[in-house]
Amino acid sequence: MIKIFGKVRYHWQPELSWSIIYWSITFIPIFIAMSLFYERGTVPIGGLSFIAVFMIFVGFGFHRYFIISEDNKLWIISLNILKPLKVDIASIKKVEVTKTTLALVFEDGKSRLFHMRKWPKKYFIDALALNPAFKGEVELLDHLDSLDYFKFYQNDKKEKASLRNQS
Repeated sequence: MIKIFGKVRYHWQPELSWSIIYWSITFIPIFIAMSLFYERGTVPIGGLSFIAVFMIFVGFGFHRYFIISEDNKLWIISLNILKPLKVDIASIKKVEVTKTTLALVFEDGKSRLFHMRKWPKKYFIDALALNPAFKGEVELLDHLDSLDYFKFYQNDKKEKASLRNQS
């Protein structure tokens, strides 16, 4: 969760196999550039161009996030920077949450799966559930207490509050 220009962004990644493939391809130009720098005593222009390609790939790799706008729309920004997906929050029927993933199920039956870290996912679900246009349900699919980080978060808050009261 990052706040840039007054908008809160909740970052996500695609499926794990696609992420591994993408990031493996992303690091190829930097290794080529390092080998070009090693071979010559001067800075070759080819090495600098490979570093520029690497930086562009890294920028595209981190360009995946959600934005909940004030007009009750959910923007799903992905690698395609020219066409972000704009979804009406009222059309989300269900949000299925597991330890590592978040699935948005829409009224037309389509579903999209996103991989998110624990805390951005928690804050995204909180912001989505508190939106007045959201009429769907949030379903936690991890029923084990050891995997349910919402309970850990709740218990952590209760323990801190009880420690403050004792002081």
